[in-house]
Amino acid sequence: MPSNDWTIGLQYQKTWNNIAWSQPDGIGTRVFPQQITGNSNILSVEPFSELTGTFLFGCGHSVDQVMVFQDWDYDTGMSVALICCAICTFVQSRIEPYIEALTNPLQFAILYPGAST
Repeated sequence: MPSNDWTIGLQYQKTWNNIAWSQPDGIGTRVFPQQITGNSNILSVEPFSELTGTFLFGCGHSVDQVMVFQDWDYDTGMSVALICCAICTFVQSRIEPYIEALTNPLQFAILYPGAST
């Protein structure tokens, strides 16, 4: 029987945006490269902190919107919406069946992932 090619806490697409992402500590840990969290040159044009997004994912990235991928869950036999980081595709949570992600308020699934899975 086929198995899922996705796991909550891991990246969905390892070469998203042609970047060599890495998650050296395994499931549920930070994904590198990370966003800038500060610099000491306050007079430069470099960003001081990129962690200003609405959502902070388990990968350590901060984003204002999520990426939703459609896939199949072989364990339950249903389509699944994977709620992912828009920067690195880290799978934060899932919604089953996929249609639920389209018909219910998505922000509740992001803020309270245990309620929809």
